[in-house]
Amino acid sequence: MNVLWVKDNNIGHEKQVDVLLKELSKKLNLKIDSRIVKNSFLFQKKIDNVKSNYYDILIGAGHKTHSILLKNKKNQKKTTKVIAILSPTFYKSKFDIICTPSHDKHKFNSKDNVIFYEGSLVTVSLKETREDVVMIAIGGKNKHYIFDQDHIYDQMEYFLSINSNKHCYIFNSRRTPREISKKISSQYKDNERITFVDFYDNRSNISIEEIMHQSQSKLITRDSVNMVYESLSCKGDTYLFNMHARRGSNKVVENINTLIKNRKIGYVDCSELTKGFSKMKLEKQNIHNDVFAEVEKVAYEIQNKL
Repeated sequence: MNVLWVKDNNIGHEKQVDVLLKELSKKLNLKIDSRIVKNSFLFQKKIDNVKSNYYDILIGAGHKTHSILLKNKKNQKKTTKVIAILSPTFYKSKFDIICTPSHDKHKFNSKDNVIFYEGSLVTVSLKETREDVVMIAIGGKNKHYIFDQDHIYDQMEYFLSINSNKHCYIFNSRRTPREISKKISSQYKDNERITFVDFYDNRSNISIEEIMHQSQSKLITRDSVNMVYESLSCKGDTYLFNMHARRGSNKVVENINTLIKNRKIGYVDCSELTKGFSKMKLEKQNIHNDVFAEVEKVAYEIQNKL
């Protein structure tokens, strides 16, 4: 099957499509071609050199790609299927298949062409973890949670203290404030049991995915939603940093709260003993939880629809 993957240069969007195509490739013989959307203005967006009557599947994630997908379907075979990852903002009925998070159910009057999944589409791993490896993943400033650097750092130190006999990998991101990154780098540069992997200076090319699959325990900031679901899609314990939501409820905060409420994920509990003094402890997720396998479920449903 010939596939045209339309990209929007959003790493989070492209990662979900990449994972889904890899999963589909396990059962289908896919020849994948890709194009990047040029120009961000609604009526000027375009992609180059698209063959007519050639592709069996057109796929893309994010609103920048959705109009391009529908536009290019006009020059393809009648049997060509258009697959939108994430909810389109318009013409939902014109897509053959829409794959979108379950928290977007309210956006659809008809769900005949929709496949819902929880969280994000990420790689599933059933590899056993290593007892001597843990990791910390730090996001940064965002519109969902207050990123209190001192509070984050204190929780990180607590997590390190209870895993002092293990090797810990600390990952930052493009959104992480430089102040806390410099502090981590300076504080632990001579500690043989701690490896700080700087997003802007990863000279050793350490893979966060590989470390995540190895780690017995993982501590992740709540704003890193894709990272949360990547962690839940492999073995090992997952914990969330204690972070205060910004004013006004939103689907990201509600999603994280639901995970905690249903004990699908653990978290750092910072209980205040007296004013100005708090006690930290780790609240574990339910030990009987299965590894998330949303991409496998979505791929199976797409194959049935194709």
